[in-house]
Amino acid sequence: MVFSRFCLIFVPSMKKMAVYILGWLCVMWLHAQQPVFTSINTNDGLSDNFVLHVIQLHDGRMAATTRNSIDLWDGTAFQHIRKERQTATPLTGYKGAYHVYTDKDNRLWVKDFKKLWCYDANLTLQQDCLPDSADDVFVDDEGEVFFIHQDTTDILLDLKALDGKQYRFYASGTVRCFDNGKELYSAKAPLDSTAVTSLVITDKGRKKFYQLIDQKLCLEFDTQTREWTEIFRSQKLHTISQTDANTAYIVSRDGIWKIDLRSRHVEHINQVVLADGSYISSSRLNTIYTDNEGNVWIGSYDHGLLRGTIKDATHAFTLTPWWWFCASLLLIASVGIGCLLVWLWKKKIRKTVLKGMREDNPEKTESNVQVPIDEELIQRATAFVENNLTTPNYTVERLAQDLCMERTGLYKKMVAMLGKTPTAFIRSIRVENAVRLIHDTSLTMTEVAEQSGFSSASYMAKCFQEDLGKKPAEYRENQP
Repeated sequence: MVFSRFCLIFVPSMKKMAVYILGWLCVMWLHAQQPVFTSINTNDGLSDNFVLHVIQLHDGRMAATTRNSIDLWDGTAFQHIRKERQTATPLTGYKGAYHVYTDKDNRLWVKDFKKLWCYDANLTLQQDCLPDSADDVFVDDEGEVFFIHQDTTDILLDLKALDGKQYRFYASGTVRCFDNGKELYSAKAPLDSTAVTSLVITDKGRKKFYQLIDQKLCLEFDTQTREWTEIFRSQKLHTISQTDANTAYIVSRDGIWKIDLRSRHVEHINQVVLADGSYISSSRLNTIYTDNEGNVWIGSYDHGLLRGTIKDATHAFTLTPWWWFCASLLLIASVGIGCLLVWLWKKKIRKTVLKGMREDNPEKTESNVQVPIDEELIQRATAFVENNLTTPNYTVERLAQDLCMERTGLYKKMVAMLGKTPTAFIRSIRVENAVRLIHDTSLTMTEVAEQSGFSSASYMAKCFQEDLGKKPAEYRENQP
């Protein structure tokens, strides 16, 4: 019995020690690999540390769009332009997420859900920027402006230019290539459902496009082979930027993803290091942009703008001393041997330990063991709910059908795994989406409720009150 008690104490301790050592190694490795950025925030004249989008004007200035203004940075100081909701031009054909363009005449175009702002080269707001015959506007890679009237059977989401040809990306997943107005070919991406939002960047060197679909899917289109390839999937992919010939970065709700464009290998970056040695969790970042001078700009929720060189963001890794590698190898070997011994001890004394547990605590039976979380089931359920946020009356029954489960079986599983009912699970995802829209857009509460699947703004407010302890309006006012 004494031996069994010793093992009950010592074996978990060995496991914890192994976890701590491996964690330390990971932290040290990340510290050695992290790029370094400089913060530009309200102390430097930025109007708001919550940055929605970053883009470079043709005269070289950087434009950072915050919640209520556009801040122009010339390298030394900011110029502020108010962006007020009541001054927007209605843009009925656009129902996507936040999007900013700059055209060859140095005009700045800001698109939001059904709204448009246009500023001329002197940054004066233009009230008559949209022709009466158009309900949407796009600017291609050459700075050409295109006014269109959307065809509701297949909405145009993005318009790009490459090698003198025009490429149009549609909600159905189809890309159509045009040369002087004549369609050359079309190719359809393997989408699960009709897309709502899109962000496309052009890789001129490889003659490819990289597209974010509905903030959850990253695709590659090769104009030479005319083939689509899925790179990866994640949740709430905000923006993508190519920093050099072989590397692109995506900013998402879960942090930064680094993509090797040659192998399509995807690597997650947990944090960003600032020049003063402090860290920012990459989940606090909102947008990324690479300018023409070799700088990578990152907009954050509460740290303003972060600026680093392309070398910082891809190759400027700190050289680690040789002795650190030796110590790391020794620690890894020690951990490996320790884990092997733990496994052998655990296997040898398993029956003895279990017997001692029953004698010491006869009431502890298998029925008390917590049900492990089925990660795949939760991910699938989350994806189905997020894909149907705007589907009327998407109920627990529909979710169970999509998961090929009985309603009662789904109920029991979710309560056992998460401690919440399927109804509460669906509602929590809707609240999370509403929080993002309140963070990232200037939508009214009615529009936020509509896009998050709530039957009304009042019901959304009730859910906010129950889940977050405050109303949506208070949440927007109090957010950083």
